[in-house]
Amino acid sequence: MKKVTYINEMPYEYRPEHKRAPYYIPAINKYRNHGELCEHIAKYYRGIFTEVNPNTSFDKGSDIESEHASVKSSRFGLAENYGGASNRSDAIKYYFKHVASSLFIYVEFDEESQIVTEYQMNKSEFGRFIYNFISAPFFHKNGKIELRGLKTSKKMIKWFEAQC
Repeated sequence: MKKVTYINEMPYEYRPEHKRAPYYIPAINKYRNHGELCEHIAKYYRGIFTEVNPNTSFDKGSDIESEHASVKSSRFGLAENYGGASNRSDAIKYYFKHVASSLFIYVEFDEESQIVTEYQMNKSEFGRFIYNFISAPFFHKNGKIELRGLKTSKKMIKWFEAQC
């Protein structure tokens, strides 16, 4: 696992009145939620400008195609589809069997200091992370399973630091 730290230089504004997506990005004139903001920051750091945050399926492409990288942050959704899996273990197996990305970047962003920390993982490392820090599955009314990453915690950061 590799740790990369930098200062965010991408302009954005926090507008709490915009409940579900309180981060306004002037360059694209759009509001984003925290996860999308983190993804935009990671792309901006790499010199990649995207007007929209593409919703490419996890099995068809990556958030950062040039690096075959999937970007995750606090309370991330793992995927939208688990091939009909009905439990956590089968859903995770399905994800790793089909995921297009080979690099997984967990972004921790301190809004006060603007410090961005990326924990960059290969598939094996991300698998260990998932087994330690993914939620118990919950099911939508249509019976579809959903897995989410846990909120970033001191325990999670300690785990990341021990892996670097």
